[in-house]
Amino acid sequence: MRIAAVQTLMGLSPDVTVPAAEAAMETAMQAAERPDFLILPEYFSYYGLDQKRAVELAQPLRETPAFRMAQAFAKRHKVGLQAGTILAKIPGEERVANISVIFDRQGEEIAGYRKIHLFDMDDLGSGAFRESDYIKPGEEIVTWGFEGVTFGTAICFDVRFPELFRALRLKGAEVITLPAAYTMTTGEAHWELLARARAAETQCHFIACGLGGTVVVDGQEKGCYGHSVIVDAWGKVVARAGQGAEIISAKLDMENLHSIRKNMPVMKQRRLTGDAVSF
Repeated sequence: MRIAAVQTLMGLSPDVTVPAAEAAMETAMQAAERPDFLILPEYFSYYGLDQKRAVELAQPLRETPAFRMAQAFAKRHKVGLQAGTILAKIPGEERVANISVIFDRQGEEIAGYRKIHLFDMDDLGSGAFRESDYIKPGEEIVTWGFEGVTFGTAICFDVRFPELFRALRLKGAEVITLPAAYTMTTGEAHWELLARARAAETQCHFIACGLGGTVVVDGQEKGCYGHSVIVDAWGKVVARAGQGAEIISAKLDMENLHSIRKNMPVMKQRRLTGDAVSF
């Protein structure tokens, strides 16, 4: 199975970013080795900088331009597709959902994951940020099957909570995806480190698709780290992007994954179970 991470750039309007994402995916599908599955970054449809703008632009999930474009693209190209994340209205709620939607080759919605761990931080170099002011956290751990392979997913800040990834492995995950929009400060320090750690400890192939680029809001420049990575089940980086718009891809070696798990059966060797841990 070949997977491509389609790294797009920050933007404040879906009128610009959604067509840009579609064009980038069209380019990915023209590769000599055609991907079977595409992944877009967190906030690919627009970067929600504050509660007011996020709520103003949000629509019911299936009515958003991002959802409709991604679904139509998957069906048209007969390719699996994870639509990064989309900010969507929740009936009866003032806050919105940050949800990643997965489509099969027929454009059918086969899974959806709402970000559990929200990025609430004091100033780490680019100002304080509180996703919980306008995003309602999810509660469900999500896996799905695609052509005989079990996938699991998380979103951005989730990557700092290893118990979530252990839970995905316990639910059968073989490939884990992570749409993200890491800040420059945290990205430079921890992005690749955490991606490799989550791959090695779960013995899963790990595809982290980061948002790149910069935007200017109220005269202040904000940047996302980008640097998407594809990491194999041994923790080795097999493809890496820079900060700009870029497409990386790799063929996932499932036979090697099963060999790693057989020769180092860490799930059988676990001793902290039951009441000792949450998962």
